[in-house]
Amino acid sequence: MKNKMNFNKNFDTILVFVAALSFFLFFFQSFVLTGHATEGSTTSNVSIAKYLAIAFGANLSNGIQFGNVNTLPATNINATHDYDGPSDETTYTVDVSTDSNTNIDFCTKASSGLTSPALDVIGVGNETYSADNSTTSTIPALGSETSFTTSYVKAQNVTAPGNSSYWRFWLDIPAAQPSGDYNNTVYFKGVVSGLSC
Repeated sequence: MKNKMNFNKNFDTILVFVAALSFFLFFFQSFVLTGHATEGSTTSNVSIAKYLAIAFGANLSNGIQFGNVNTLPATNINATHDYDGPSDETTYTVDVSTDSNTNIDFCTKASSGLTSPALDVIGVGNETYSADNSTTSTIPALGSETSFTTSYVKAQNVTAPGNSSYWRFWLDIPAAQPSGDYNNTVYFKGVVSGLSC
């Protein structure tokens, strides 16, 4: 009987040990113990497209007007808003939106020379412009004027988001130009700074 009790006691001890070991292995199987720390790495990447938005200031939206000319020849006729700011600054602007995320260069061109309904033409090179990132009574400067062409050309570089490009326009009319109302279309394009038109 004593042997049977010792056997039961040993059996109970083994049973408790096996149950405890099973419990431990069942609940702690995901814990792996090692003697070293490990690490891994991976890349993280995003590509953000360049976004640009421009808008004409109010006076440029209304067109480039040279008014009435009574005497020919006429040289360097100012457009009506070339000097109408409080201190004779230009109020012709192309504005870069604050939600743009890149600097902008401006390109410009004319559709043709100024043309009358009778198809008389003031040559495209007779209409000129100058542009700058600031404006005073002398900037943009007449001395920096450039003739319009019928292909886009860079007019002004590096205008940052939230800023404006300031423009002045002039017109030369030769002595024998027939009377009439003349017009054309002037185009402006903003491109990512450093890119071609």
